[in-house]
Amino acid sequence: MDAVNFTANGTRWRAVSITPDDLIKGHVPALTTTGVLFTSADGDMRFLGLAADAVPTFEALKAKPITELGALVQQAKPIAR
Repeated sequence: MDAVNFTANGTRWRAVSITPDDLIKGHVPALTTTGVLFTSADGDMRFLGLAADAVPTFEALKAKPITELGALVQQAKPIAR
């Protein structure tokens, strides 16, 4: 699974696209919908749920500016591990 690493607001983040195919695989925590999973170096986890056709590919995530990735993290909801 490819991930994009970036720093936003002083925190190091990792973003992973979760597609319908990824939902079949086991995740911790368990994910029930498609979207983007963000994990921070500090152990924070956030998930931005998106419709399957709106989930960005790895290449699309990689091409986004840091400011846009930071805005997505702020929109994402915290989740417990």
